Amino acid sequence: MRHVLQAGENVCHLTRAKWGVGKITSINSCGTIRVVFEGNKILSIAKGINYLVKVDPKGNKL
Repeated sequence: MRHVLQAGENVCHLTRAKWGVGKITSINSCGTIRVVFEGNKILSIAKGINYLVKVDPKGNKL
């Protein structure tokens, strides 16, 4: 089941777990999600709902 993601939520990338926990900064109308991962690594992920999973601040899946 897919969860709706919103700005401000903590997420983890499914295939790039080494990036750590990230925080969603914005979501545009096309579904592109901008995330800041640990170490100020900023990414824009198209179709982010397919690649991101919602986690708590410690990185545990919700």
